[in-house]
Amino acid sequence: MKGFLYIDNDQLGEVDFRIIDESMGVIGGDFIPKGSYDKYKPLIQSQSNQKGISNITDFNYRIVLKDKTELNPEGGIGITDLEEFDEIYVEAAGLEQNIIQKCY
Repeated sequence: MKGFLYIDNDQLGEVDFRIIDESMGVIGGDFIPKGSYDKYKPLIQSQSNQKGISNITDFNYRIVLKDKTELNPEGGIGITDLEEFDEIYVEAAGLEQNIIQKCY
């Protein structure tokens, strides 16, 4: 399931989500930065380095799926971008089953 990561209305890039834990409503995937990501990257990396993840308490992260569905995960949205790695990972937890089913 393809989705787009935002901070407020700034599109940061896209993620190809897959199910991580169906029973807990968790999806995650590798992030492909585009758009405004460079503007936020230093802060996101700093938060990731300090506490392992930059999450919804740090920024107003939003995920909008390709079909324009906006996700509302009860457990929040997080992004991990550690300076020493080339991979960026996005996850969302506490999603409803009908959303999880779109990942199959």
